[in-house]
Amino acid sequence: MSASAPVIAIVGRPNVGKSALFNSILGRRVSIVHEQSGVTRDRVAAPSEHFGRRFLLVDTGGLGLYNREKATDIFDGMIREQVAEVIAEASALIWVVNCQDGITPQDEEVGDFLRRSGKPVVVAANKADNDVVRAEAEGIFAALGYEHIMPTSCTHRSGISDLMDCVMELLPADDTAAEAPEERLQIAVVGRPNVGKSSLVNRLLGVQRVMVSDVPGTTRDAVEIPFSLNVDGTELPLTLIDTAGMRRKKQVDTVVEFFSLSRSEAAIRRCDIVLFMIDGTDPCTTQERRIGRVIVDARKPCVLLVNKWDLVSAEGAKARDFKAQVRATMPFLDHAPMLLISALSGYNCQQIGAQLLHVREQMRVSVPTAVFNQFLQDTLARNPPPSTGLKRFKIFYGTMRGCPPPRFLLFVNKKSLCPRNYLQFLENQIRDAFYPEAGMPIFIDLRERESLDNASPARRSAAGAKRQRESEYQATQRRIQRGKGMRKS
Repeated sequence: MSASAPVIAIVGRPNVGKSALFNSILGRRVSIVHEQSGVTRDRVAAPSEHFGRRFLLVDTGGLGLYNREKATDIFDGMIREQVAEVIAEASALIWVVNCQDGITPQDEEVGDFLRRSGKPVVVAANKADNDVVRAEAEGIFAALGYEHIMPTSCTHRSGISDLMDCVMELLPADDTAAEAPEERLQIAVVGRPNVGKSSLVNRLLGVQRVMVSDVPGTTRDAVEIPFSLNVDGTELPLTLIDTAGMRRKKQVDTVVEFFSLSRSEAAIRRCDIVLFMIDGTDPCTTQERRIGRVIVDARKPCVLLVNKWDLVSAEGAKARDFKAQVRATMPFLDHAPMLLISALSGYNCQQIGAQLLHVREQMRVSVPTAVFNQFLQDTLARNPPPSTGLKRFKIFYGTMRGCPPPRFLLFVNKKSLCPRNYLQFLENQIRDAFYPEAGMPIFIDLRERESLDNASPARRSAAGAKRQRESEYQATQRRIQRGKGMRKS
């Protein structure tokens, strides 16, 4: 999205339907919605448009404290700071209130907070689920002192369009021409809880964008953050996706944790590159091996980041031995490049950008058919496939079908004759030859040669002509050999 696109922020006290309204405006489920209070913590942003007018919509955590109150939750102060930052950047605000509760003391405090910001505000009187409540909504909340009061119902999806019409009128005039969405690499930062994912995101951004605490499970939503990373003078447009820690499914005991896990798995499936973080002080746990399997099954390029290396190296561990231990424990990620970092101190974090740039360049590599078939001939000559019984697996030729991920089509005599370990060998050889140090998955599709019984008449005729030529050639060679023998005698 263009930097000139206006920002519309959704604010309000907890449990009034901010995330439900956010999803209703976008038309898809992005923020986690639950009746539990305080589900949203980090601000969640997503691009959207209304009748051709583009904007950035931001969902925020609930403002649950008065200025005079003492925080009872460690996240209350963090949420208030994040909301203040969003309001400072926003062009217009949607203040969500609850028709069923009326005006509460918390609403009055939020109203004073928004009034001091000086930003245009539209009051969304949410949960107006019937005609009577909708008719009374404006009168109920008129005491807040705001002109624009729009009754809405996210459950019935009513009043959403009228609300956005009102908000669009408050935005500054759009003098810029419509721009095509910028193509950005989607980078998902995944790992088990409390390994430093949010700390790494803040380190890469250079600001405290997402909440960081020692409490496992601080991050709940999959927070998407677009930004550009400068790597040796090259501008690399990215979208970082900070995900919730992926716990073992049998340890997920709340609905919110279930939704968080689902968002994390969905982020892996839709991203372009995965930054898989593991804890250097407790590496290669059972859950981390499960997460690695999810990444491999999704066929995503992966960069393995070992966090907290400063603590591990202080205990005298050597990098070479540590990497060998990780490779031996998780051999299915042997193709993923590994970086030893410290998100807290910033050690080696600058190498992440260079690695992402290298992966992006490798994702654009296309292997010509002639080059690929020459590679196949050399590989088969050095390491021919093993025989199965009386028959041997044969590869006639191959071609590249697309990238990313790199997909190759091999025409063979019979798929069932190819051992699984030989197919894995071919994948590794292709990766080493054309996609080195990129963590790229390789997909090979085997296709059997079409039987002549089901072939077209033209192909059967061509095959018959070929056999005839081969027979004549062999007969000629036999006559030549016999003539040589007679002359010799």
